[in-house]
Amino acid sequence: MFVIGATQKLTKEINKELEAPDQYKDIPAIYKWHANLITVNRRKCLIIMNNETGINLILFGLQKQQFENLNSVIKGSLKQLLQLVKVEEEVINELLKEAEPVVYTKTENRQILGMMNQVQSLVEDATDGLDYEAIDASEINYVSNAELLFTPIGKPPVEALREYFDK
Repeated sequence: MFVIGATQKLTKEINKELEAPDQYKDIPAIYKWHANLITVNRRKCLIIMNNETGINLILFGLQKQQFENLNSVIKGSLKQLLQLVKVEEEVINELLKEAEPVVYTKTENRQILGMMNQVQSLVEDATDGLDYEAIDASEINYVSNAELLFTPIGKPPVEALREYFDK
């Protein structure tokens, strides 16, 4: 089960009823995420971040149909991201086998929201002055997962993910 803490902006877009986060306090943090909706070049973009490792996925230019099928979009895109940053196939399969069902809750972790703000700043800097078509989504996703250090974690998210599954 993936538990996604959705911001108010995202909640309005997906039009789903949010559940109370304390119902899912027994779910391991590796299966908990936070998600926010931002605007880049007048297009809707989703940032989703893992509570345990800081692994984050930035989806650019989402449209209504993709929001209607958001669970599938997230699962497929997450698999592509993990392959991009060269995560081992066993780790990818282990994480994604728990991706169903997906429930949406209110956000509950300010630390994760702060880390998501760092990713948003990276996205804004990387896309500043570019036409939408010139944005390299793969490069931005790679940098935010393989190179960016988040203060609370102290290592790149992809490293934290590998260490988690090596335990």
